Amino acid sequence: MSLYTYLNGHIIHDSEANIHVSDLGLLRGYGVFDFFRAIEGQPIFMDDHLDRFERSASFLGLRIPVSRQHIKDNILELIDLNHHTLLGIRLICTGGYSEDSYAPAITPNLVMLAKPFTFHPVYKGLKLMTEHHQRDMPTVKTTNYIHPISLLPLMHEIKADDVLYHFNGYISESSRSNICIIKDGILITPSQGILEGITRKKILNFAHEILPVEIRMVTLKETLKADEVFLCGSTKRISPVTSIDNQTYEIGPLTKILYERLIKEEHVA
Repeated sequence: MSLYTYLNGHIIHDSEANIHVSDLGLLRGYGVFDFFRAIEGQPIFMDDHLDRFERSASFLGLRIPVSRQHIKDNILELIDLNHHTLLGIRLICTGGYSEDSYAPAITPNLVMLAKPFTFHPVYKGLKLMTEHHQRDMPTVKTTNYIHPISLLPLMHEIKADDVLYHFNGYISESSRSNICIIKDGILITPSQGILEGITRKKILNFAHEILPVEIRMVTLKETLKADEVFLCGSTKRISPVTSIDNQTYEIGPLTKILYERLIKEEHVA
């Protein structure tokens, strides 16, 4: 299967897509990205993701070198060229070719990828490993994943699927997803120290129709005593958590109801 990639204004074969070694994303990890899905040729929540991509780039002082319409047009062309029932669309903007290997270039590098993608099994519960950590610039979707990647050997050893960050007694997020807990019929999700996920946003838009919602700081202690726990994100939709360290959970009915409603939201996106 031939795959195509967008690189700095052109759509080319993957084999031809190359970035010079002076790119600041490689040298210093200076870049932002975003990721969303395309199902049966239709991008899911694309404008929400482009909003966040632009915010992230602006925070790092990266000037996206093309218009939003140009990006959207080329995303649709990539979806058409890389025809697959389920695609993951990744946008990356790096600091560009740095003259001194430190300062960002005037013009960044812009990359768009469209790769076949599979979801985590819907009701296969996730095992989380707690980790005392707070991400740098948590509201920005940077390319810096050095901390969770460094934990992969330990995660594999204990058969954990992901980490749950907590700091000074409060939880924030996992390495690639937001977290929600349900206690006494109330949906609770952290308000600080997080990347505001698009899937989380969509859930919060409709969740109040199903159950009460609280957006606030959430302690690790109350998380461990929750009735239901789930992660949410573009790669997972809603995925129930069945254990955090030694604490176990059932896959509860409210998690299932929220999942089914999220699917409906995708269909009208």
